[in-house]
Amino acid sequence: MKRLLIIAFLLILGSPVFSQDFYYEKEKKPFTIQVAPTYFNYGGGLFGYEIGINFKEVFNISYFHTRDYDFHERYMDDRFAGVQSSLMLPIGSYIEVGPSVRLGTYNCEIQKLFVAAEVRVDLNESWKIGLEYGVGEKEGFGLKFIWNIY
Repeated sequence: MKRLLIIAFLLILGSPVFSQDFYYEKEKKPFTIQVAPTYFNYGGGLFGYEIGINFKEVFNISYFHTRDYDFHERYMDDRFAGVQSSLMLPIGSYIEVGPSVRLGTYNCEIQKLFVAAEVRVDLNESWKIGLEYGVGEKEGFGLKFIWNIY
């Protein structure tokens, strides 16, 4: 019984120390740098990266570069690169939905504006998974693993 009272007293005494971290959230910066390994299917599976700037988890603009890494007997592999921008609106506390626009080149030819719908799911404070589907010159969909660097 004496040990139980000592343990209870120590837990009560230590609870303010543990609860301070719970009640005060870290202050988020308005601008963050966003890095994302990317898979994009645009006339074939393309792998690459995105790097850009994110404003308050709502608006982002980034440069993307993807290629297929399939060398067989062709002179050059397929490449899709350019600028991507999206406007994300929160739905609940872990999901964001919004339009996404890509302007880029596919094998050095300028493509039509690629307009897509994008969904992002928060994994934790700085990691997200993004899915997008849209239409431009061709139909395409993408998957990215987003990391916001604070």
